[in-house]
Amino acid sequence: MSSDGTVKPRMNHRQVLEALSGLILGMFVSMLASTVVSTSLPVIIHDLDGNQTAFTWVVTATLLTTAISTPVWGKLADLTNRKVLYQLAIVIFVLATAAAGFSTNPEMLIAFRAVQGIGAGGLAALSQVLMADIISPRERGRYMGLFGGVMALATIGGPLLGGVITDAWGWRWNFFVSLPVAIVALILVQATLHVPARPPKKTRIDYVGIVLLSVAVSLLLIWVTNAGTTVTGDWADLANNNDWWSLNTILMVGGSTLATVLFIVVELRSAEPLIPLGLFRNRTFTLSVIASIATGIAMFGASVFLSQYMQLARGATPTEAGLMTIPMIGGLLLSSIGVGALVTKYGTWKPYLVVGSVLLIAGA
Repeated sequence: MSSDGTVKPRMNHRQVLEALSGLILGMFVSMLASTVVSTSLPVIIHDLDGNQTAFTWVVTATLLTTAISTPVWGKLADLTNRKVLYQLAIVIFVLATAAAGFSTNPEMLIAFRAVQGIGAGGLAALSQVLMADIISPRERGRYMGLFGGVMALATIGGPLLGGVITDAWGWRWNFFVSLPVAIVALILVQATLHVPARPPKKTRIDYVGIVLLSVAVSLLLIWVTNAGTTVTGDWADLANNNDWWSLNTILMVGGSTLATVLFIVVELRSAEPLIPLGLFRNRTFTLSVIASIATGIAMFGASVFLSQYMQLARGATPTEAGLMTIPMIGGLLLSSIGVGALVTKYGTWKPYLVVGSVLLIAGA
């Protein structure tokens, strides 16, 4: 029986894989959509007559809405049918992806990428929730490794696939190619995922927390994205002075800090917090969050901007820039799937986390 009173039926390995097939495909296509455009961004921005700030925001817009919407989707999972929510996230993702492929200017592309991030946030949050509904904690490491391998393949393989597609068919197909996969994921979820019934639970949505979290994350990302730029008179420029030490920096960093403090106060007083801050009293949980942030900074930043460097500074084609990511694909696949299996078999995780951190630092 799970912590929420749900009884998990005993499922064999084949049944679990069938139930997870739609979730895995959904996660794969959402991660792929975030990275597949990285090698084609120089071509996209040139075709749409954009600039370096637009280049960054094509990626940042998706990450921003994903970060904001993920805890909201998680909270909604306590209120309604989780399977239906997951399917709704796929539909939002599919519609936004298709619309992004028809973009005629940078603003339109960035707007639809932001909507795409809302769907991706739902896929990221709900896939973990649904997996916990059907898999016991002891067996979870085995399948988390599978999820990790798929995410690694999408994160690092996306630039390679994007480069090949851009050279062969054009950058718009980087968006269209994921549509049939997402539709298949939607069908598989409907056909194979059978979530155990949960007892009715009354809960409230922390609207104030959602607003404060959105403000804090948005201001921080806007500052990081625009600070140090010299672009003026453009749609993406918030003011004429975006130096690291400027009035804009004071306003945005100060506003983000204030919103964060208010968010913490609201969450501590809320009966139904958006993010239960009591979790951070657990040292293991806190260190895991810090490690996840560090890994994301090291891996995602490299996968996005390394391809730009290879194309603009080294003269590589999109395909050649993508091929340079193959060593990372192999390493991530082997470590994700292998470590997941080892954690399930032996029940220990700390040695792998320490070794992985050391290798990440050494590789960086």
